[in-house]
Amino acid sequence: MNQWFQTAHRFNPKATSNLFFCEDNFDIDAATKKKITFEKLARQITSTASCLKKLSVKQSDVVAICSENRIEYLISAIAIFCSGAILVCVNNGYSEDEMVHALHISKPKYMFMSLDAYNKYYKLIKSLTLVEKFIIFDNISMNFEVINFNDMPQGTLEMNIYEPTEVNGGTALILYSSGTTGLAKGAKINHRSLIIAVQQPIPSKRNVVMLTITPWSSTMGIVILLRELFYGKTIAFLPRFDEKLFLHTIQTYKVCILTVAPPTIVTLCKSTIVNEFDISSVEIIHSGGAPLNSTVIKELKTRFPHVKSVLQGYGMTETTGALTAEVENMSKEGSVGKIVCGNIIKIVDFETRKILGPGQVGEVCVKGPILFDGYIGKDSKDDFDEDGFYKTGDIAYYDEDGFFYIVDRIKELMKYKAWQVPPSELEDLIMKLPTVKDVGVVGIPDSLAGELPTAFIVKQPNMDVKETDIVKYVNTKVSPWKRLRGGVIFVKEIPKTGSGKILRRKLRDMIPKLPASKL
Repeated sequence: MNQWFQTAHRFNPKATSNLFFCEDNFDIDAATKKKITFEKLARQITSTASCLKKLSVKQSDVVAICSENRIEYLISAIAIFCSGAILVCVNNGYSEDEMVHALHISKPKYMFMSLDAYNKYYKLIKSLTLVEKFIIFDNISMNFEVINFNDMPQGTLEMNIYEPTEVNGGTALILYSSGTTGLAKGAKINHRSLIIAVQQPIPSKRNVVMLTITPWSSTMGIVILLRELFYGKTIAFLPRFDEKLFLHTIQTYKVCILTVAPPTIVTLCKSTIVNEFDISSVEIIHSGGAPLNSTVIKELKTRFPHVKSVLQGYGMTETTGALTAEVENMSKEGSVGKIVCGNIIKIVDFETRKILGPGQVGEVCVKGPILFDGYIGKDSKDDFDEDGFYKTGDIAYYDEDGFFYIVDRIKELMKYKAWQVPPSELEDLIMKLPTVKDVGVVGIPDSLAGELPTAFIVKQPNMDVKETDIVKYVNTKVSPWKRLRGGVIFVKEIPKTGSGKILRRKLRDMIPKLPASKL
């Protein structure tokens, strides 16, 4: 499969006779029990790419996918790369407002969708007059704008006559990255960055089964998927986390590697049914999205006694995934590993911007061929320093052996179950209410979710508003992970600097003892 990937990107255009070196490996949709061999996958990708060309998809056209994880998603994503078009991964959990914002950024001309996503968003997307053709993964009644994916020729094209499009650099992928200034930004990932990212180290190079539940609309999800394919791994996946199905999948397919976010790990640590399943095949657990503390890791190893390594990593959309990562037989407790291929990292003093040495805490700045090409429609000059390093806003240090340790975030982003939640987005939304005079949003710590978004609100004089009114309003406007699960706290004043910036640390100090997590 890696030679197919190289062929698709013109690394080795004459290697078609060796495309199927992983004939015995599969991609497995564990929810439906559907399997696809790498050979069939490659054939369906090339056929789909050819169909896109026949539909007049041109190089640099934007093609979106909005769906849960499924085999058709994988086929379509790589076919879009092969056609020379730009892939944009749209979260199928977006609210209507978020969907409108996301599509206005990327302006897709064509869109692949699952039936659930189509039923949820079609009328809204149609009203935007951006998408010309919809390709639906499940059969529906046809109209001139809709094509059934199953009606497209699948695997009928002879591989020896297929020619991928010459890309010569340029944008390959648009991923949405939430910032502290409002709604999602569209980060442009070029072909070079993506190719380097998928060749980064994997937790284990053994021929074993890996299980993932990370949505492919996220950076972690899509990059890990492509990376594991590059190395010829058998991948089992689920569209979402269901504890019983997750454990059953491990037992059924003898899963060796789990790729999960910390909230899933915490759930597994607290599971009351884990002993009902044979999980002895699990040897490596790869975690990303937020730090794991040593207590959780120790508990995890008691629940999964055959686990040899719990490996952590650190990265972001702007670096096309991982900045640092631990790999098998090369890890340190508490660290997020060493720098991975394609990155140059420096740690600088917050104020003087002086480069710091081992053991000194400062801001992480990164440079290299894996870096993104900026945001669509946004001037990114303030995001980079004078030497061209991207300022991540994260606080860390590294030791004498080159292992990195994340200390905190300068950024104001909250993380609920590894999903990014920008407080300014919620603040802007709440401020639209006539009953609200001022608002500040912070995350309160939660052992399962990471952080729970919590709103501090100053009421308008002589106005009556209740916590339930605010929570209900926000819930109808945002994605599930952005809801005010920490509740609402009414205050007389929002602490701010002289220039008007919210002092979020002081808000956190004002948080009273709250009841158990509102998950």
